[in-house]
Amino acid sequence: MHWCVEQAGEVQTILDPFMGSGTTGVAAIQLGRKFIGIEREERYFDIACERIAAAVGQGKLFAPEPVKQEQGALL
Repeated sequence: MHWCVEQAGEVQTILDPFMGSGTTGVAAIQLGRKFIGIEREERYFDIACERIAAAVGQGKLFAPEPVKQEQGALL
C-alpha cells in the first residue's frame, strides 16, 4: 500500500471510504500523511483503529539512510 499512497502525489490527507482492516491507513501514517477512513461495519472499524494505533506507536522499523551530500565542481 505504500506504493499506492505514494502514487497520490504530494497530497497531505488520504481518504479511504472502504477502510476494512486499515491497511491504507497504516501506509498513510507511515508515510507521514494524514488519514481519514470510513467503514460502516463497526467490527472492522475497531480492528482498523487498533491496527493504525499500533503502527503509530511502533514508529519506523527502518530509518531512512541519510542522503549523502556531494559538492560538485562549477567548472
